[in-house]
Amino acid sequence: MSSLVLSWHTIHRMIVAEQRPAFCAIWSFRLALFSGALAIAGIALHRFLSISTPILLNTLKVAFAGGAIALLMAIIAIVQIWFTGKLGAASAFGGLLTSLALFAWPAAYIPTANSLPPINDVTTDLQAPPPMTALALLRGPGTNPVEYPGETFAEMQAVAYPDLQPFLLKRSASEAFEIVADVVRRLKYQVVAETPPGEDFDQPGYIEAVDRTLIMGFYDDVVIRVMGDSENAQIDVRSASRYGRHDLGRNAARIRTFFQELRTALMSTVPAEANPRNVRNKRQSTKGSPKQQRGGDRERAGRRN
Repeated sequence: MSSLVLSWHTIHRMIVAEQRPAFCAIWSFRLALFSGALAIAGIALHRFLSISTPILLNTLKVAFAGGAIALLMAIIAIVQIWFTGKLGAASAFGGLLTSLALFAWPAAYIPTANSLPPINDVTTDLQAPPPMTALALLRGPGTNPVEYPGETFAEMQAVAYPDLQPFLLKRSASEAFEIVADVVRRLKYQVVAETPPGEDFDQPGYIEAVDRTLIMGFYDDVVIRVMGDSENAQIDVRSASRYGRHDLGRNAARIRTFFQELRTALMSTVPAEANPRNVRNKRQSTKGSPKQQRGGDRERAGRRN
């Protein structure tokens, strides 16, 4: 009798065990959900509450590590369910799809990373890039150096972005600087320092600002230099990422966007010399008033006599 009871309990435990979902199936789904939520929370806190970028990067590392473990557990659970017939197929496939969705986001950038050079500092003047002065104070430990990396980056940029050249225009340096400052405000850059050109155009004008990426909220530093004279101006832009070895082309795209906005601003403005008021004032100052003209005529007539 006791043996029958023992065998019944054994059979009952086997039946209950078969009805329980596979351990890896349940925890793969839970871990995948947690990893995805952790990644989203880290990005949201960095983008909207401005937590530091190193904290975000460490959070993403933990999230992707959890996603990798969840993916492995989901595969194990699917194999186990296939051969043993245990429950939990829905949880296993849920963990599989959720973890794959987590990795699909960075995987989407692989073609871009392979097609563009691994640089994080782009400038329109490869020989003398605009320096970072005020922005250097904003870079802490673990950030990229403020000095331009040198010839290696310049060679890769020249091949990948040959269109990034200094912007030349027929405006005075001071007038060009005002237009550039207006474009910076229009693009909603956070201005850190602003120094207009010298009165005698002996010193270039600089605008140092910070821009953030749309989704991740990464901080990128932008330096705009305006130099020239009373008739011509040259505008150079440098955009550099604070973190990361590869910018995925966003610094070059930022410079192109800035120049496009600059062209739009130039089309809606009139050069100072072409302004009708300035032309009239210049003519009046050249010709003088009628009394001055008559006085000048009398003086010339007296000299002739």
